[in-house]
Amino acid sequence: MNKGVYISLLKKGQIKRQLITVSGELSLEDTNIIDEIIEFSELSLDPYAEVVDYLRSLISSIDFSAPDLSVEDIATLDNFWETVFDLVTTLEEEQPLYGTLTRTLMENMLAGKEGPAKEDAEKALFALSDVIHFQFMLDTLLSDMLDRVPLDLDKKYAFLKNARVVQVLTLGDTLDARYFLRSVPTYYYFLLLHFIAMKPRVLKCQCCGRYFIPKTAKKETKYCDRVIKNGRTCKQIAPHLKHKVDYKDNIVVRTFDLAKDMMHKRYQRTLDGKSSTDKDLTYNEYYKWLDKATQARDDYLADLISAEEALSIIKVS
Repeated sequence: MNKGVYISLLKKGQIKRQLITVSGELSLEDTNIIDEIIEFSELSLDPYAEVVDYLRSLISSIDFSAPDLSVEDIATLDNFWETVFDLVTTLEEEQPLYGTLTRTLMENMLAGKEGPAKEDAEKALFALSDVIHFQFMLDTLLSDMLDRVPLDLDKKYAFLKNARVVQVLTLGDTLDARYFLRSVPTYYYFLLLHFIAMKPRVLKCQCCGRYFIPKTAKKETKYCDRVIKNGRTCKQIAPHLKHKVDYKDNIVVRTFDLAKDMMHKRYQRTLDGKSSTDKDLTYNEYYKWLDKATQARDDYLADLISAEEALSIIKVS
């Protein structure tokens, strides 16, 4: 079997996944579309972003306009590809799904070539950055769904209107249909299309401020089931945190959301490649701030630090 991930769609948004790695077959834990999307929206990409920033600095130092690369540029390009495949190997060891799908993405890009051409480096950087771009877009989309804004599939989200994926049919006692994917962005785009088609009711937890999908569409639900303190969930502890549970009046959670929106805008300038200012952020700078701010918010909600301490970490100039 070819390397990549094979997905079977089951009832009620459940999915079964089989991963084919360089070392052979690996069965991943069964999960569901909603959990995969929400969890990815919260995933820290800090170490990954740091590597992508470094790769971007290497590319920016190479003069691709010259007919032939200089000795220095060739050495830099070699460093670029060495770093890319070091990243792949590390991901394969620590996150087999992401590592395998990053490897297969590179294989697709370099298929039929004796070695990477100089223009392939820019394509590889764009492809690796696409994981970060997707997470940024996902946060915007979840915010729109929270606010009940109709998704504009003609302009704003036109890229979600159509998708091509490979379907593998296996005939046995029944005809088994699975989808075959070979990159991280394609994996999440595929799941996101099904997520949107499910028309989930996106809410924001009135305790921790994170997105969640209620298990019932009828009952009014304010709190999520995330474990937040001493093995207990927001739903369990919220009634005992009356001074903190109202999201609209919670200055720490509100400040976190406002600061995140501000950092998003600064970060967007980096993604768009517009004229730089001293307020622009690298990928890594954004995720380092996000990790610290998220931890401060969570520590405050768990009564580990005061509101003043949390705000001093969260606020940005």
